[in-house]
Amino acid sequence: MTKPFPSALLHGVFVISGVSAMIYQIVWQRALLMIYGSNSESVAMVVASFLMGLGIGSLLGGWLTKWPRAPLVLLFGAAELGVGAYGLVSLCWFEQAGSMTSQWGMLGTSVAAFGLVFLPTLLMGATLPLLVAHQVRKTGHVGSSVSRLYFVNTLGAALGAIIAARWLLGELGMATTVKVAAALNATAALAILAGRWWSVPSGQTFEKQAPTTTEQPQVTFRTALWWSALSGFLTLSWEIVWARVFNYASASLATAFGGLLFSYLLGLALGSLMSARLLAGDLRQKLAQWVVLSSVASYLVVPMTAMCAVHAAWWWGYAFVIVAGALLGVTFPLLCHAAVPADDDSGSRLSFLYLANIIGCGAGSLLTGFGLLEWIPLSFLILLLTFAGAVWARRIATRPLGRLEAAYALVVVMPALIGGQLYERLQFKGEFAADKRFVQIIESRHGVVAMEQDGRIHGNGVYDGGLRTRLGTENPDWLVRPYFVSAVRDKVEKVLVIGVAGGAWTQILVNHPQVKQVTAVEISHAYMDIVRTRPEVSSLLTNPKLRLVIDDGRRWLRQHPEEKFDAIVMNTTYHWREFAGALLSREFLTLVGRHLEPEGITMWNCTGSERAARTSLDVFPHTMMVMNFCMASFAPLKPERARWEKVLAAYRIDGQPVFDLTSPSGRTTLDEVLGFIEREKLPQHPDWWSWCGRAEMEKAYGSFESITDDNLGHEYRMW
Repeated sequence: MTKPFPSALLHGVFVISGVSAMIYQIVWQRALLMIYGSNSESVAMVVASFLMGLGIGSLLGGWLTKWPRAPLVLLFGAAELGVGAYGLVSLCWFEQAGSMTSQWGMLGTSVAAFGLVFLPTLLMGATLPLLVAHQVRKTGHVGSSVSRLYFVNTLGAALGAIIAARWLLGELGMATTVKVAAALNATAALAILAGRWWSVPSGQTFEKQAPTTTEQPQVTFRTALWWSALSGFLTLSWEIVWARVFNYASASLATAFGGLLFSYLLGLALGSLMSARLLAGDLRQKLAQWVVLSSVASYLVVPMTAMCAVHAAWWWGYAFVIVAGALLGVTFPLLCHAAVPADDDSGSRLSFLYLANIIGCGAGSLLTGFGLLEWIPLSFLILLLTFAGAVWARRIATRPLGRLEAAYALVVVMPALIGGQLYERLQFKGEFAADKRFVQIIESRHGVVAMEQDGRIHGNGVYDGGLRTRLGTENPDWLVRPYFVSAVRDKVEKVLVIGVAGGAWTQILVNHPQVKQVTAVEISHAYMDIVRTRPEVSSLLTNPKLRLVIDDGRRWLRQHPEEKFDAIVMNTTYHWREFAGALLSREFLTLVGRHLEPEGITMWNCTGSERAARTSLDVFPHTMMVMNFCMASFAPLKPERARWEKVLAAYRIDGQPVFDLTSPSGRTTLDEVLGFIEREKLPQHPDWWSWCGRAEMEKAYGSFESITDDNLGHEYRMW
């Protein structure tokens, strides 16, 4: 007699499948963004590529379930093997494809990204319809099958997110991490083979059909498709909103997004499990009630996280994400049970519902992440999404929702209850006060740029520079760094700046007496709104020597291999922030070196990272530290006072001299600045007002590990 395939084993294997799939998604997305850029357009392109593959895969899985004798569990095992095999070679293929396609336009790179992830995401997308069809054949019940399988797979994805962010990527790097994921795929496939051997006698290779139910669907299938898409749209839109909040609150920590993914997916998993208890009675009314509750809970994540940031810690907001995710997670299994009868076509119908849900997720990613965040302030966007949930709930309900609708009144008054100032609360946290207000906040698809009254600029929650351009007004004066270019080179005519931010450094360099052209690459156009309104830097945008490019700096370099510069200057963000490793790695510095003239120099901010300073020693034969900046070249570097003094004396910004040499105070200030050359020693806390050569750097930093694209620097490991 045929024994049924052990459900516990099947559920355990699907957990493993979810773990490996999420690890791949995190690693592959990072690898593709390093090739094609980390700007919002590239992020949307990569996410859309993943979702398209999953959607097409769900159709493939549904088509396979139409064969009554198809060995569905074995097909699932084969899909796991296929994903693992691709995972082993994926990063090598990405690198080779990137070298061939990095100069393509957006359409070409979109096709390339889709092609690179199509096969594995196709196989991943097929797994849920295959296993649901298997379980329906076994139990004759759609809702419980979807609920339990969706629970275990999403739980696995949650575990994969936190394991990758908190351990694998920081300790092992990307290449070894995908090998771990491939090993998990192999383990899942072997477990399937073992379970199949135990459950099916020799010669029997097909699934046993369980009796089907005669229960009629409560929702027409066409309506269910639209509702599934809307569910996906709202769910993904809320995730994007929360990602912005936690990204800002954490100052763009890479591990913060891993924590958000874990919390969100854990909530979805718990909600899916909870839905198994709700599969009787008026499913439309229940679905409407849960849509109301999930909309309110999703809205409250934003103000409650802001309150946590002020009164406790921002990461307490994850608890509210888990609750909201659980309420969101109820809807999809409920909808499947309400619309899909337990018959021979259950797997196929589920695949279409899954596809519709994925299409909705894709629409949420593109419309919300690429459009709504660009056009609508976050405080209004969350109300808009909540209102959309309310309209949908009214459409679903078979009778009035009663007191549940009063919950929306709470949503409307909540901003008044917490006092507004969302970004100030997330920025200043325990130091927040009602009089601490940003004078300018610019929200866009790239993130949030905010400015204080004194001109201090914050980008996505972290200090991003000021607006001062005049040297010699502070002690020690950190502004000596962009001016120091002329201390080591006689000729500086063509300059590349990666990262404009508030524009102060670019303003200094574009007004350099010798400079003929400055190419400035900035990933976020939002900074330009600050530049054009501030008198210190507003003339920058009309300076004929400036060529402004809105793009990812790494991608721009790859797409313009013929460009050469006398100086490449990068006031790089803090080394521990998300994607900072992409601007500090050995591979990136090698790319920068290819764009230097023979005597050219490059300089970038190490922000106190010994590993960032150590990496320069691997790439350039001549290096020096200038305060917390590393300066490097393929030609010798030697500061000369006379050369520097000549340039500083001629420096004028907006027609005004940087140093007024007609006054004794101006001459004294210039002499104090020139005295920096005499302070030759290793810069370190608390005395940064110095510089040193390569020999001192080798002594101080030679024992540290270099930053590479694979180990991701400090992003997932703070040391």
